Amino acid sequence: MLGYWREKLKNKRGLDTKLAGYDGLNAKWQLLVFAVVVFAIFSRSPGLFTHAQFFAEDGNIWFADAYNSGAIHSLIKPQVGYFSVVERLGAAASLLVPLKFSPHVMALIGTLAQWLPIAILLSTRLRRLAPFATRIVFAAVYLEIPNAAEIHVVLTNAMWHLALAAILLALSLPPKGWPGRLFDCAVILLAGLSGPFCILFTPLVFIFWWRRRQCWHLVILAVSCIGMAVQLFSLAHYGGGRIVRALGATPQLFVRIVAGNVFAGAMFGGHKFAVLVPLPLLLLIFVVGVGICMYCLRHASLELKLILIYCFALLLAGLRSPLIAQAGPLWQTLANTGNSRYWFFGALAFVWSSSWCALHAQARPFRLVGTLILVAMSVGLVTGWRYKAYPDEHFDAYALKMQNARPGDHVIIPIVPLPWTMELVKK
Repeated sequence: MLGYWREKLKNKRGLDTKLAGYDGLNAKWQLLVFAVVVFAIFSRSPGLFTHAQFFAEDGNIWFADAYNSGAIHSLIKPQVGYFSVVERLGAAASLLVPLKFSPHVMALIGTLAQWLPIAILLSTRLRRLAPFATRIVFAAVYLEIPNAAEIHVVLTNAMWHLALAAILLALSLPPKGWPGRLFDCAVILLAGLSGPFCILFTPLVFIFWWRRRQCWHLVILAVSCIGMAVQLFSLAHYGGGRIVRALGATPQLFVRIVAGNVFAGAMFGGHKFAVLVPLPLLLLIFVVGVGICMYCLRHASLELKLILIYCFALLLAGLRSPLIAQAGPLWQTLANTGNSRYWFFGALAFVWSSSWCALHAQARPFRLVGTLILVAMSVGLVTGWRYKAYPDEHFDAYALKMQNARPGDHVIIPIVPLPWTMELVKK
């Protein structure tokens, strides 16, 4: 049985042979993949589109600031110490339609951000990362990760997908024409100005340029340095607004979080394994997961190595300074959180390392373990594909109330999750 699944995943004479000579998809196939990906994203949580409503900062901060203060003014306003340009731009775009449709615009932008890494992965420009068949598996498991509900479609967390798209573009072969070059610079600059990710991203771009010595990567490095400089300046001057609380960090909690919520969550979904599974079993999962990732880090391409380093650096940065509203020690709260944006990059590194080992590891034990992990992900595919729908807070009724309000009236709109609200001043 295990041999069958390993052959289905690896199959050097099958999948790789059929795809030999293919470095990536052309525009026509990319359009087909786009349609499939959008349908898959929709199917995981249809209510985000059929009953679209603002989620947390989407309404409470981004849209409220854009509506009440103006899109330009809100664009240059940092939040919790750093700039969030993609969210601000999304809110500005949502002002162009009636209020009842504004959440749909934000959901569309969030969907495009979630699709973008797949388009880059399957392009010819990433052929040095891994063979095309392997990149197909990478794209599939990225789309399938079952414990990423918090960053699914929601514009507030689109910056996580954009951060992945940026590192993929930075490690790609140079584009052939000016449209591609402008696109690369725009995405990387937008990612750099949409969260603090570029602070960890830029040194890796420098390493990549140093190793490859291609002029285009020096341009990418310069663009990423702009984002890093802006975010460092913002954190230095406006970072004092973050609430500093005790981490409550311990080695035991570290093992529980990484093994339970990151590794096990990536296979079976966000079920709070960190607090439900006995520590000895979690320790075994931790050792196996770290071993798989270290083997891949040792033997994979330079591009994949840098991506894995980037993913784990972001996981550790999230554990060092998480932004959590609940009271109590931060790490204990994180241990009780099965679905969290902070698990995304760690889970991605784990499933991509497992995929690479299943398909390319020379050592038989690592091939076997990588294959077993991918088979285990089929459980998460079935049980964790559909994300739980958000409660309906009757946004359409409040949008109608806002439409009928008089200029100067303050309208309070409840948004997900309660008790979050959005206050708009009718113009």
